[in-house]
Amino acid sequence: MKRILLALLVIGTTIGLSSCTKEYITNSLPGVSYVYTVSPGDWQRVSGTNSFVREIAISNLDERYFEDGHVSVAISYDTAPTVYEIIPAEIDDYSFSANYSIGRVRVYAKDISGLAPVAPAKLLVKVVLTDAEIGN
Repeated sequence: MKRILLALLVIGTTIGLSSCTKEYITNSLPGVSYVYTVSPGDWQRVSGTNSFVREIAISNLDERYFEDGHVSVAISYDTAPTVYEIIPAEIDDYSFSANYSIGRVRVYAKDISGLAPVAPAKLLVKVVLTDAEIGN
């Protein structure tokens, strides 16, 4: 009798455990990135300062990204980058920063060389939009 119960228990356990399925979780909130080439002539001088601004239109930067997502900006002086510097940061003779609103990202470059302000050399600007669920 004990052998029959043990056999039934083993068979039941085997069937029960083999019917488990793996659960795959896919990220339904993917991010998206954009890379823009910014030449020295693309910068606009902020009047009366030693700062320059480059405004970049991004149609995917909608109200959802603005309210609940994350926007990060990084730059690289290479045209084939091996390193991106996340801004805000001081790189060479510039203090870089960025801000954003719906539909646009603004990158600022403040010339901190102490010399006559000159727009930054050609660089790449990477903008990453990361979606998120509302947490509050």
